[in-house]
Amino acid sequence: MPDLPVSPPSPRGLDLPGAAPQFAPLVDERLANGARLLILPGRPTGAGPAAVQLWVGSGTAAERPDEHGCAHLLEHMLFKPCVLGHGPKSNRARLAAAGVRRTEEAFDLAGAIEALGGDINAFTSHDETVVHVTAPAPRAAEAAALIATATLFPTLDPATLAQEREVVIEEIKQYDDDPGQRVTQAALARVYGAHPYARPVLGLAEEVAGHTAARLRGYHRRAYAGERLTLVAVGAVDVAALRKVARAIVGATPATRGRATASEPAPRPGVTLRRAEVQETYALLAWPAPAAGAAEAAAIDAAAVVLGNGESSRLVAETRRKEQVVSDIQAHCDTLRHGGTVMVSARTTAGQTAAAVAAVLAQVRRLADAPVSAEELARAKAILESDLVYRRETVQGQAHALGACATLFGDLAREREYYAALAALTPEAVRSACARWLDPARASVSLELPRAEVDVQTARSLKTAVTAALKPAPTPARNGATPRKASDGIDTVTLPCGLRLLARVEPAVPVAAGWLIWPGGQRREPAALAGANSVIAALLTRGNARTGGEALSRAIDGMAAGLDGFAGRNSLGLHFECLARHFPAVLGHALDCATTPKFAADELEEERRVALQDLAAEVDDPGAVATRGLHALLYGEHPFSRPGRGTPAGLRALTPAKLRALWRRDYPIGQAVLALAGDIDVAAAAAQVEAALREAGLGDRLFSRPAAPKPFPAPTGPREREIFQDREQAHIALGWPGIAVGDEREPTLDVLSAVLGGQTGRLFTALREVQGLVYEVSMSSVEGVDAGHVAIHASTSQDKLPRALAAIAAEVERAVREPPSAAEVERAKAWLVGQFELGQQRRSRMASLLALSEVYGLPRARAFAYPQRVAAVTAEGVWALAKTLFRPHRAARCVVRARRRKE
Repeated sequence: MPDLPVSPPSPRGLDLPGAAPQFAPLVDERLANGARLLILPGRPTGAGPAAVQLWVGSGTAAERPDEHGCAHLLEHMLFKPCVLGHGPKSNRARLAAAGVRRTEEAFDLAGAIEALGGDINAFTSHDETVVHVTAPAPRAAEAAALIATATLFPTLDPATLAQEREVVIEEIKQYDDDPGQRVTQAALARVYGAHPYARPVLGLAEEVAGHTAARLRGYHRRAYAGERLTLVAVGAVDVAALRKVARAIVGATPATRGRATASEPAPRPGVTLRRAEVQETYALLAWPAPAAGAAEAAAIDAAAVVLGNGESSRLVAETRRKEQVVSDIQAHCDTLRHGGTVMVSARTTAGQTAAAVAAVLAQVRRLADAPVSAEELARAKAILESDLVYRRETVQGQAHALGACATLFGDLAREREYYAALAALTPEAVRSACARWLDPARASVSLELPRAEVDVQTARSLKTAVTAALKPAPTPARNGATPRKASDGIDTVTLPCGLRLLARVEPAVPVAAGWLIWPGGQRREPAALAGANSVIAALLTRGNARTGGEALSRAIDGMAAGLDGFAGRNSLGLHFECLARHFPAVLGHALDCATTPKFAADELEEERRVALQDLAAEVDDPGAVATRGLHALLYGEHPFSRPGRGTPAGLRALTPAKLRALWRRDYPIGQAVLALAGDIDVAAAAAQVEAALREAGLGDRLFSRPAAPKPFPAPTGPREREIFQDREQAHIALGWPGIAVGDEREPTLDVLSAVLGGQTGRLFTALREVQGLVYEVSMSSVEGVDAGHVAIHASTSQDKLPRALAAIAAEVERAVREPPSAAEVERAKAWLVGQFELGQQRRSRMASLLALSEVYGLPRARAFAYPQRVAAVTAEGVWALAKTLFRPHRAARCVVRARRRKE
C-alpha cells in the first residue's frame, strides 16, 4: 500500500548525454492541457520489466490551512475501488479511448496491477505525489491507463474515506511512536518556520479526522491537473500505445499552472528538548540548505558526504570511533523545490548528550574553517556521480530520475548543470559554501532524552549548554590546502582449496557485484558467545593484514563502492558492489578481509559498545520487541530464539582471541562460495582469487565440508506472552513453525503469504480496508537450515487490539477451512513473478541467488527458475500447506501493549 519515505529521494535526474546508448531517443511531449509525457524506450523486443510513474507536482506544500494532511490522505484514497460508470465522460469511456476495456463496475488499483504481474506503490512528499508501477513491458500501457484513471479520476466515496481516515490515523500514531521521527519533525519545524515544509507530510491526527470527501475533491481539482502532471515510462514499451493513454486520460484533466507558489522559509534556529520514554538520547541537528537547482547545491551535497556518509566520513571516524560519544551517526542533505536541509542524526547516552552535540558542531565548524582534502572531495564526487551509473541498472531508477527532474525543474537540462557544477567543485568552493550555510548559529537542534535518567532540572541545564554551544566561535586561521561455462550460462571454477567461484556475466551496465558466503551464521553460535557472528561480520571490514579499517573505508568510499560484512541465521560473509572499472580493486580488498582479518581489540570494543547500545535501544521499537518475543517462543533453546545482534552477556564475553578461534574453526576459505555478477572478466577474477589465496598461504589447503544439520524439535503447545509498554499502538506478532531451506514448498509458501499478507491480501483487506483497524499488517516467512517459521505482524491502537486479534484469527481459520480462489492464487503468482523479474535487474541480487543456492547445496537453476516453480503452484497446494502450518497447538503469540487500566 502507499508508503511515505522518511526523506523523499533527492532529485538527480537522468544524465541523458552521458547515459548508456538507448534503443530509441527520449520522447518528451506536452499534451494540450500542459501535462508532460516522458518515455525512454528500451529493447525493441518488448521483454523485461518496465517502469510507469505518474508524477503530480503537488504535495503537502500545496495544501491550504484547512487541508493539512489532505495530500497524503488523498494518496491513500487513490488505491480504493475506482468506479467505471457509463457514459461518454465515464472512466470506462476514458479507458476505452486509451485502448483498455474493463467489464467490471469498479476496479481495485493494486489488485489490477498485480494481475498484470506488476507491483505498485506511492509516496507523498512536500513537493509531489507519485504513483509508481513496475510491470512486464508488454503491459506497460495498460498499467499506465489504470494508474492514470484511478489517480486523476478517483471515486472518493465518503464511506470508504471514513474507513481510510482511521488507517491514516494509525499511520500517524506509528510515526509518533518513533523517536527518530519525532526529533526530525521538531527540527524541521524550526528550520522552516511558518513555511509549509515545516508541517508533517502525514498531517496531524485531529486534522485528518475532520477531512471530508468534498474537501479532498476540492484539493484534487486544484492539484491534480494540467502542467502539474508528468507521465513517465521507461523500458521496452509501446510508445504509440502510451501516447494514446496519455492523450485520452492524462490529457483529459483541466489546464492549470505547473507550480504552486510558496513563501520563503523563515528559520527559527534554537533548541527543542523533550524528555520521553526512550532508552537513549535521540539527537538531530539541522541547517537550512540551498534549494534544488541552486548554485551551491552541489557543494553542500559534497559537504554532507564528507561529514557523515560512510564509514570513512568525519562524523563516523572521529565522533563515533575515536571520541566514542555516539553509538550511531550520519549526515545527509534533503533538497526540495523551495529549500533544503542538511541533517545530522545521532544516538547517544544521556550522560554524553552535551559532548555528542559539541562533537558534531566541531566537525561542522571544521568544514567552514578549512577546505576539505582532495581525497575527501574525490570520494564525495565519486559517491554522488555514481548515482548515474547505478540508476541505469533499473528501469524504475531511470524513471524516478526523469520524473523528479521534470517535476522539480521543468527542464531536464538542469541535471547536466548540476553534474557540471559537481565536476568543477574545488575544496575551497566547498569550504566557502559551508561557511555560508552551515553556521552553528543557524542550527536547529532537537533532542529527546530518557526520562528515567534525566530530571527536569538536568534537562534545563542541558538546553542552556547546547544553546550556548550554538553561538559563533572564533574562526581559526585557514590552512592551505580460466573457467568452465555451464549450459545455464554460469561460469564455474573450483580452486584447489575447495573455494567455489561462480560467475554470471552481464555487461550491459558497467556494474559488478559479489557475494562471498560461508555456511554457518547464528545457527553455529554458542550461547555463551551470542553475538559473535554479528561482531565478526562487522569487524571483517575493520582491518586486515594489508589495510587498516579507516584506510579501507576511505578506499571503498573513494570508489563509490560498497563492501560490508553480514551475518544471518544460516550464513556469514561479505558482499560488495562497485563500478566495473573498480572491480579488481574491490575484489582484492574483499579477499584481504576474508583471509587475514585482524579482529583488533579497539575495533572490538567499539563494535561491542555500539551493539550494546543498539540492543538497549530496541526497547524503543515495540515492533522489534514483539518480534524478538515471538522468536523466543517459537525456537526455545535453539540459537534462532536469540537476537541476531547477540545478548549483553555474550557480547561482553567476546575477546579478539575468541573471535579468531571461531573464525578459524567455522569459516575456512575452502568452505566458502564466491558468486560474481555483472560486467566482469571471469578468467581474470579467478586468477586474482587464486593468487590472493596463495599469497595468504591458503592456495592448496583442503578443508572438510561442514556436517549436515540436525533435525530441530520445535516446541509444541500454544505459547503466549504479553509485554507492557506505554505506547500509542499495540504490536502483534503471531507465528508458527515453518519449513526449512530447500523445501520444495517454498514457492507455495510465497503464494500463501501473498494471498494472506500481500498488498491486496486477505489480512490487509479485512483489517485495513474493511474494518480500519490497522495501518499495516503483513505475513512473512523465514526459512532456515535447521528450522523456519511463518509470522503475521500488525500494529493497532490499544483500544482496537481485541478486534484486531479476532480479525487475524478469523482469516487464519478461513485459510485452513477453505482453499483460496483461483483469482487470488493467480494474482499472487503474477505479483511474485513480477517482483522476481524486477530484482533480476540488480547484479547484487543475481550474485546473492547464485551464492546462496550453492552454499545450501541446492541446484543453481532452482533459483533462476523461480517463475516456473511459482507457475506450478495450485490452489490445492496452497490450502494443503495452510492446513499443515496453521495448527493451533503449534502457534505462538507475543503482544506488546499498554497495561490495562483499572476499572
